[in-house]
Amino acid sequence: MAFDLAQLTSTPDLRTVPPVQARLVCAMRYTHLARNVNDYSHRGLARHLGTLCAVQSFHVFMDEAGRAWPEKIVLNPPCQPAFSYDEMLLVDLATAAARGERARFDAFVRDMIGEGGRNAVWAAARRMMRHLVTGVG
Repeated sequence: MAFDLAQLTSTPDLRTVPPVQARLVCAMRYTHLARNVNDYSHRGLARHLGTLCAVQSFHVFMDEAGRAWPEKIVLNPPCQPAFSYDEMLLVDLATAAARGERARFDAFVRDMIGEGGRNAVWAAARRMMRHLVTGVG
């Protein structure tokens, strides 16, 4: 049976995913880039998230993920429409958390993050997604 390597290694395109997922990736990229050039602001991040009420929970989610991740989280540059593998996984985790799908969430990262880290990322993702889903109109 043949397989398509391009299909196996592809990641979602920012222009084709649900808006909340695109906002998350854009927020990750904005935060990284803006901090590197000393131009970060909560309001700037809120523009990407769609609501100011999600800023703090977004930072908690990213901090918990950063602590739990086995290596530095890799983000694609803002001009790249394709997700990095880490961006894709973080969005998958946030989506599973928003849907209350704990078993699916754990299945995504069980092999790379221990139970304590998964619990922390899960709680942070649930809180963040509650703000994103209710705070965006």
